[in-house]
Amino acid sequence: MAKKYKHIDIGQEAPSTQHYFYLNNGKKLKNIAELMESLKDMDQDLFSFHVNEKNNDFASWIRDVFGEKELARRINDARHPTSMLKSIEKYIQK
Repeated sequence: MAKKYKHIDIGQEAPSTQHYFYLNNGKKLKNIAELMESLKDMDQDLFSFHVNEKNNDFASWIRDVFGEKELARRINDARHPTSMLKSIEKYIQK
């Protein structure tokens, strides 16, 4: 039997500006939808600044700010913007 996931609101904004995600290039992300949009054209250098062998800032943000532990777990091992985007899309379409 396939496991069903609850619907998540990717447009839900972080509760305050201190919970926004600030990319190394200065752009701020307010919600998961903005992260997804940014991943579409994010270069590998910027991505690798936030996701490397030591940490995955995006997964931590999704887990800690939005409480989406399963989604965070699923994207934790992504090492490229496109693979992370595909993982998020696959998760939210369930």
